Amino acid sequence: MNALIASLSTVLPLAGVGAAVYMHQQNIPFVQAAGIIAAFLMEGALFLATGSLAARARLAAWNPVRLAFALTGFTTFTWLLAGGGELWEMAATTAIAGFLAFWYLRFPRLDVPLLLVYGAAALGKLSVLLYFVPWPKAPTPIIGELAWLRTLLFAVLLFRQPVVEPFGFFPTRQEWKEGVRWFVLLLPAVMAVGIPIGFVKVRDFPTEPARLALAIVGTFLGHFIFVALREEILFRALLLTNFQKWFGAAAGLAASCVIFGSVHVLAGEFPNWRFATVAAAAGFFYAKSYLATGSVRSAMVTHALTNVVAKVFLST
Repeated sequence: MNALIASLSTVLPLAGVGAAVYMHQQNIPFVQAAGIIAAFLMEGALFLATGSLAARARLAAWNPVRLAFALTGFTTFTWLLAGGGELWEMAATTAIAGFLAFWYLRFPRLDVPLLLVYGAAALGKLSVLLYFVPWPKAPTPIIGELAWLRTLLFAVLLFRQPVVEPFGFFPTRQEWKEGVRWFVLLLPAVMAVGIPIGFVKVRDFPTEPARLALAIVGTFLGHFIFVALREEILFRALLLTNFQKWFGAAAGLAASCVIFGSVHVLAGEFPNWRFATVAAAAGFFYAKSYLATGSVRSAMVTHALTNVVAKVFLST
């Protein structure tokens, strides 16, 4: 709980200040900006709480149905706080959150429908459709993404059987070791795949040490907490686990890599088969990192380090 309090007392105020500065730069009126920032900070706090074992233990003491209703209802509340919209948009936003919150209460060992619903919401960028943007460039869709993600995480961590453990935002020494090891093994393999098909090219990057360090650290933290966390929970902790149970270790691993790669065909200009090919290759190493420790955190390290190289040092 102390780690959670430290995170809330440092990360959230900084995020709030950053959001306020951004909205001022975009000339968003104060009243609208205040509601959006409040909703963002509330959802951010709940998202960070998913990484706290103490916070999860307290919520686990709640009646599961009441907790699912609370997770769903709070999504509606922050949707309204962020600016509201049409009634059907509120209904759809709430329905997605409700499905994610209640699914495992009825089917605690069945992951596929939940993966499909969350995947459709994320890949289809439904938050852009369902969250009203009261002013140009107001970042309200981010609130929806946080709301659905924290609902998914709480459901997976509290209601699913078996519960996905260990989970958190702070890798252990062993998880760092395995995460870095599989990243080192990944680099030459992904380069060997990406360069011949024209996907990977070296780019100009900041030459000043301070700017380069900031780019590396900022990219790693952003991708570790949001991109890698979400994808490793979905594709390794849930999808890979099920595939290996159904098809066996090797076939399940191969199938999960193909699915992971296929999702990336939607990125950028469709069909982005180059990205899909490289992502499938990278997915093998993310999976091996996950299997080495049984923790998504080691895979998150491998994944985030890979994204640092892709975003800071390469042009893809």
